[in-house]
Amino acid sequence: MGHAYLGLPFALSAILSGSPALAQNTLESMEIAAEATQAEAAAEAETPSTPAAPQMNYTKAADGSVCELHVWPTENYLGINMGLLSGFGIVGALADQAAHDGRVKTVKGLMAEYLGPDVQMEELNKIGIAQTLKLDGYQIILEEPTPFNEDLKKDPELKAKTKAMNARIKGKQRLSDSTAPCYAELVTTHIFYHKAMMYGSNLFTGWIYREFDGQKETMVGKGQVKNPLENFPPKTEDMIEPAKLELRDAYAKDFSEYVEKKVFGAP
Repeated sequence: MGHAYLGLPFALSAILSGSPALAQNTLESMEIAAEATQAEAAAEAETPSTPAAPQMNYTKAADGSVCELHVWPTENYLGINMGLLSGFGIVGALADQAAHDGRVKTVKGLMAEYLGPDVQMEELNKIGIAQTLKLDGYQIILEEPTPFNEDLKKDPELKAKTKAMNARIKGKQRLSDSTAPCYAELVTTHIFYHKAMMYGSNLFTGWIYREFDGQKETMVGKGQVKNPLENFPPKTEDMIEPAKLELRDAYAKDFSEYVEKKVFGAP
């Protein structure tokens, strides 16, 4: 199997050719009434203002170090429309419902807004990213998102950094400087909206998953999967929320199916 590279959608050429084969915890403040009774104040004094964090039992290596799963979300949003009128351009005069700023949105812009790196991590955490990858007890370490492909053309430093990451992947080396003996990586390479007359609209998401024993790469799962979309992109303001939820749900399904088919289902 060939190497998968950051920033490049898997089997994109197949899509273009028409082949059917072929994306801080918020602390809630509490206001204490100024006229609280002495009884309320006493009860409050006995109650910790911040509850203790639950104790996490991390899986440890033989030397006592904690096992690690490093996760790279993505900012690489792609889109292709293979209908009679190619190209997306602007999605109507769709205004942002929350900000009411009146700005029109592109499909890629909407994906970045609805499914940013923080939202990607929320969805993965809902599923249970470590458990899904059979890495119960691994400490999850968030890395910088993989960049938008177009940004590489105008940022030489970012282009060099991405090239170095691809070289590490090709060389079967870790992407981080972690020395944890039990170690894994999940890299999101792209989130890709594809619309075609025969196949409808789908959300593809690509990942590269690797496990290491010490510095030796012992397992690789790479590729992309897709799930259908009906409400995204939204055509009217009342469809914005359904489109957001659908996009998040498709991304979560992509991950679960990717792990099943490309990680544990790989030959």
